[in-house]
Amino acid sequence: MEALEILERLCLQPTVSYHEWRVAREISTILRDCGIDFRRDRWGNVIAEIGGDDTIAPLVFVAHMDHPGFEAIEAVEVNEDEELIIAEPRGGLGARAYDVGTGVRIVARDGTMMYGTIESHGLLRQVGNSRFARTDRVMIKPETGASVHKASDLTYPAAVILDLPSFGTEGDLIRARQLDDLAGCAAILASLATVKNDGSNNRPIKGLFTRAEEVGLVGAALAAADEFVGKDAIIVSVETSLKSENARQGDGVVIRVGDRMTTFDHSAETVLHAAAYRVADGFKVQRALMGAGGCEASAFKAHGYRVTGTSFPLGAWHNTEDDGSIVPEYIHIDDFRSGVALITETMRDDNEPLHNDPLRYLSAFPETGAMRLRETQI
Repeated sequence: MEALEILERLCLQPTVSYHEWRVAREISTILRDCGIDFRRDRWGNVIAEIGGDDTIAPLVFVAHMDHPGFEAIEAVEVNEDEELIIAEPRGGLGARAYDVGTGVRIVARDGTMMYGTIESHGLLRQVGNSRFARTDRVMIKPETGASVHKASDLTYPAAVILDLPSFGTEGDLIRARQLDDLAGCAAILASLATVKNDGSNNRPIKGLFTRAEEVGLVGAALAAADEFVGKDAIIVSVETSLKSENARQGDGVVIRVGDRMTTFDHSAETVLHAAAYRVADGFKVQRALMGAGGCEASAFKAHGYRVTGTSFPLGAWHNTEDDGSIVPEYIHIDDFRSGVALITETMRDDNEPLHNDPLRYLSAFPETGAMRLRETQI
């Protein structure tokens, strides 16, 4: 199954923190169709598994199924002819997402749905970059629904997503409402499907698809605390993160050395470098500290795991363009493809000594240099 096709299938599913069930259902369907075993933990995280040599530490690729949005709590009657919907933010959105007139879709668990617009909001306060904001609640003015006509007919709580295009390609760019982190989920799924089909892995391989990342790495932290995967595992966070001068779109997937909370582990990162070394000529990869946000590697590191990560340089992070406008997120199609290639090759790691590890040279005794130092005493 093509990675781009998987990504489109996931992006068509609306998702907000605590309302990831449509994405989880689609991921489960894809795994089932590929003959890959999977299960859920008690928090609703989905884990896929391809068996391997149990004497080798497993590789666990982690991505999250949610995206920032709102959660509709209840409908309130303004007057006999008018209702409003009270909603609360779930994750960080740009300040202009709260502007009066911003279009949204309210999607309930039972399939009922309405369109609406932001009518008012509580006090916005700046968070770091002035493009991003927090508020306690918004009021949504409902419009004629696709399946219901009154806000009080919806089932609450319900997901509220921005009314933006779900998925599309434009030149070299993939644009979608929810690439963070459905692009990571799709890359893992595509790689699992390839490795399962050709049986090319030696290590045990797992894909972990988590919930509620955008509200504090919740699903990942709970899975790590439960030791849902053994402490010997190497955790690879597969994310999207804000593009920068050090992580340019079109220059390949990024090997991520850390996030805004912590730096990651060299011993884990070497597995990615070895895979990049094995990929065919012309493969493009970058290496950068991407500190604009946190990722699930940090949640696992806090619980004693070895962690590393990859990232797709992302435009319009959390649907906020550089000028503050609210638009679909976008990544470069070549970066997405190089990320899938890197993850697939990493899954084929056989735990052999990593001869291209730069620390290998530093750990070896520098005989020639030592002789010169002895000969040139000062």
